[in-house]
Amino acid sequence: MNQEVISKLRAPFPFEAVEAKIQVTSKENGTGMAVFYLDSRAIQNRLDEVLGHFNWKNQYLAWQNNAQLCGIAVFNAERNEWVGKFDGAECSDIEPIKGGLSDSFKRAACMWGIGRYLYEIEGVWVEVEQRGKGAYIKSTQQGKLKAAYDTAVNKIFGTGGNIPIANPPIKNNQPANTQPKQQQPAPTAQQNQGGTQSPSSPKNANAKPPQSSPSQPSGDKQSTKSNVIPMQNFKIRGIKNAGKESKLLELCSQDGELISAYIRNLEKGIAVGTQLRNVQLEEKADSSRKYNLLIGYELAEAA
Repeated sequence: MNQEVISKLRAPFPFEAVEAKIQVTSKENGTGMAVFYLDSRAIQNRLDEVLGHFNWKNQYLAWQNNAQLCGIAVFNAERNEWVGKFDGAECSDIEPIKGGLSDSFKRAACMWGIGRYLYEIEGVWVEVEQRGKGAYIKSTQQGKLKAAYDTAVNKIFGTGGNIPIANPPIKNNQPANTQPKQQQPAPTAQQNQGGTQSPSSPKNANAKPPQSSPSQPSGDKQSTKSNVIPMQNFKIRGIKNAGKESKLLELCSQDGELISAYIRNLEKGIAVGTQLRNVQLEEKADSSRKYNLLIGYELAEAA
């Protein structure tokens, strides 16, 4: 496989083929932070166009109790063999099996560089409208999203050029997930006819004072610069399970802004209503999306 093929796989997508969804909202001013991602069909189109329909294949494997592994194999004519790259994802809350298969496919594609640049693009604050329990990006914000996307692509790649996608998926204004879905880094494995690499379990930091640095996600994932958010005080509004050991906390700031963050091994005394002082969050990213880790805090009495 030559460098030209790799470059075509990694090339930016046109804005029309990229989706945007709300990751977190601010109820006070009716805005939300939108992040860009790829639909599975856009990835399939990219593989078909660059490699050809008969020169790539995927494989799914069950992993642990609530996760899926997906491998995308590409035929390397120079070596006369199939080369596979694997990554995984936990099953989602909505349509669990389908969500796990789709997310693991997207992560495996990122192993080949498809859409990896999207994790270098910062979130864009846009106006949202509430529909039921979800928040949606207002149609009037598409111009703002396109301008932000095109600017970021030009900055990352140096030009505005990209490879058009045949029949790009229609944007369907995905509902917001005010609490980001499970962000725990997924396992990776690399398989080909020459050998295999066993999946490795991700690690998160224990969020206990004094402040400590969390472990980096395992596997060959695209990493972005860690961004430590300044210390703040929060009240715990909700706690959800996020895997076997991790928990997802819904934190409410003094200004009423909601932020979600992951923590491993809850300390005694942490419950809904608990006040946390001097909270330090670190913004991280894996091959799927951005998320927050709780890396430092002090307990206060519940309000």
